[in-house]
Amino acid sequence: MTKFMLVMYMCSMISGECPDNHIPGFTFKSHTECVEFGYRVAHGTFKSLEDTQEFDREYVETNKIVVKFECQELQVPKEPKEKITIPLKKPKVST
Repeated sequence: MTKFMLVMYMCSMISGECPDNHIPGFTFKSHTECVEFGYRVAHGTFKSLEDTQEFDREYVETNKIVVKFECQELQVPKEPKEKITIPLKKPKVST
């Protein structure tokens, strides 16, 4: 079974570096679901940067900060099917 995990990055377009990454803990059944959610989260994260002391508007402008994300594919082991145990027939006891 394949799942996809959302990974977010805070990047500077000036330096090209993405020193800060965050794994929000969301997993998805498909790449498409992950990407659609990733765009929403990236937008919300970028809009809330001004509320932090580290990423004020001047810092974002000076360093050309962007929020990037990727959907990493995970291989999830299949759960074993439940085994059904059928008991053996009891032997006939003669008296």
